[in-house]
Amino acid sequence: MKKATFYLLIILFSTLGSGLKAQDVWSLEKCVNYALENNLGIKQSQLAVTQSMLTEQLNRNARYPSLSGSSNFGYQFGRTIDPTTNTFSLDAFASQTIGLNANAILYNGGRINNSIEQGRLDAMAAREDLMQSKNDIALTVATSYINVLFAKEQTANAAQRLALTNVQIENTKKLINAGALPANDILDLEAQQALNQQEIIAQENAVNLALLNLKILLQLPADQAFEVVDPKLEVTIDDAVDTWTLDEVYVQAVNNQPFIKAGNYRLQSAALGEKIAKSNKLPRLVVFGGIDTRFSDQVPLLGEPIDELRGQDIFFNGIPASIEQVIAVPNVIGTVPYFDQLSDNLGQNIGLSLNVPIYSNSTANIAQERAKLNVLNTEYANEQLDQNLRSDIQQAIMDAKASKSQLLAAQKALAATEASFVNTEKRFNLGAVNSLELSVARNRLDASQIDLVVAKYTYLFNVKVVDFYRGKGITF
Repeated sequence: MKKATFYLLIILFSTLGSGLKAQDVWSLEKCVNYALENNLGIKQSQLAVTQSMLTEQLNRNARYPSLSGSSNFGYQFGRTIDPTTNTFSLDAFASQTIGLNANAILYNGGRINNSIEQGRLDAMAAREDLMQSKNDIALTVATSYINVLFAKEQTANAAQRLALTNVQIENTKKLINAGALPANDILDLEAQQALNQQEIIAQENAVNLALLNLKILLQLPADQAFEVVDPKLEVTIDDAVDTWTLDEVYVQAVNNQPFIKAGNYRLQSAALGEKIAKSNKLPRLVVFGGIDTRFSDQVPLLGEPIDELRGQDIFFNGIPASIEQVIAVPNVIGTVPYFDQLSDNLGQNIGLSLNVPIYSNSTANIAQERAKLNVLNTEYANEQLDQNLRSDIQQAIMDAKASKSQLLAAQKALAATEASFVNTEKRFNLGAVNSLELSVARNRLDASQIDLVVAKYTYLFNVKVVDFYRGKGITF
């Protein structure tokens, strides 16, 4: 059964059996939804979608200017240059520089635009991958659910066969008591009764095992009370099955399969990857600008020395100083305040930066060749997906047509074996045949009933698989 069939399986059973209201009775729709919400593989695919969306947003943000701030504070000693006065100093001093810098890319060979589009395509591919992951887990759940239904129907049929055998035993006892049949004729029917009882036990075990497998798949406790909706399916044979063609269904299928869409998005992304790699060979033009300022604890704050020093004896190297020398002596009254220095030392810059690649050890060439190989690899992968889709559709059409013939044959076989069994049973009641012949006729009827159940499910699912590829709504 193909992965895509999970949709039809959901619709097939989710709308049926709604009359059951027990708390622990699960429909296929409920099972699938529970699995989709709790499966770890689905959660990982959802994380992949989120990551791809973040990458897409990151690529879009590359269009915007970048802004960064910096601040350096240090303590210097020995012969150093004061960054504020730009003079040599032998004194230890503290200094700080503060700056803001911004830049924006004006041209880089189309790298930003191509990266944005590539991120968008990768995000779309991730979404289709998520849908495919949901298809896979839903199909697995649906298959397990179907196994439960099949085992339950086989159990019901086995119970009917036991009930019929019990009726035959009662009738045979009456005929034996009336002298119409020998006493040994009941032995074959009693053996058939034991086989019917054994079959019921086997089918009940099959139901329990199928339910256990479904609970394990849903990650439910093994001892949890659990039952599934048991819909009664009515199958109508569609004569249009014989008219289906590969080309017709294929054209419809390529438009609605997640893995085909994801492959197409990846091919477009790979082609953009080649353009992005080529941009490494092209010039890069950037506009930049900045603002900075600085502070030093060695910038003196000067006062007026004339009035304060007039009339005082001031000596330079032991010689009385003149008024001109006194005035020339700075009167340091402190350090220029921090924020005053930041304001006084404020500076700005703006410019353009052009980077032209000339030689980079063939890095750009190799990156471009790898991108070309990725395009070819993606093309081959998509061709393989396309071939697989065609093969799956062809197989689905053949299976649908074959299962239609099988179902028709099973219906005819059941009608014939039922008529034969009714006739044999009448003859047995009249004493014309023995119990062994009745058991043989009964076994043929049982086999025909089983074959019809198998044929019914096979035909129904195969037809819905093709309907899904055709994009046709599933109705019953």
